[in-house]
Amino acid sequence: MSARRLRELAPAQRRRAVAATVVGSLIMAAALIGLYYVLPLTSGRPDAGAVLRLCVGGVVFVVVVAVEVRRILRADLPQLRAVEAAIVSLALFVILFASAYVSLAHSNPDNFSTTLNRTGGLYFAIVTLGTVGYGDIVPTSDFARSLVSVQILVDLVFLALLLRLVVGAARLSLHRDGDPGGPPAPPFPVTGPGGAGPDVGPDLGPDLGQPDDGPPRPLP
Repeated sequence: MSARRLRELAPAQRRRAVAATVVGSLIMAAALIGLYYVLPLTSGRPDAGAVLRLCVGGVVFVVVVAVEVRRILRADLPQLRAVEAAIVSLALFVILFASAYVSLAHSNPDNFSTTLNRTGGLYFAIVTLGTVGYGDIVPTSDFARSLVSVQILVDLVFLALLLRLVVGAARLSLHRDGDPGGPPAPPFPVTGPGGAGPDVGPDLGPDLGQPDDGPPRPLP
């Protein structure tokens, strides 16, 4: 099935497709958040558990992005699939760092200025992503500050490259399936004098630029 643009759909069909994409994306994001609340985040050695979860989560994040890009390239509506991929990737990205913050706070409460539970970790990861910085939760140890600095740096890459990646995949899918493979049509009709059909000129033969009106005549 070739890729289609949203504007090619009928209005009612477009509304249903957009609604299905928004609902499906929110369901997947909610499932990721629910998984975040049930996963064990307080086991392991101090600091090492946060680093290990961050590394494993990073691998999972890269795999999820690769799968989403592949789904965009094969989607019937790649524009909507790109929106879904961006929402799911954003939710996974926030949960990845929230899990590391919760693990780090549990290993040593002095890593942050206040007690950090799962909701607090999720809130702090979202605030750091938005670079708001309300000041109610502050990293107090060098390791915690380093981890927050990593998120801020990765945020810049995430917002710039990930969105560019999914949008570029959607455009590639549309251009690939929308190209008929033939030569482009001329921008305006080519007509002869007086507009009487195409002016292609005389059919010149291969020899001496003479009109090809029959077999060549011998020269006298």
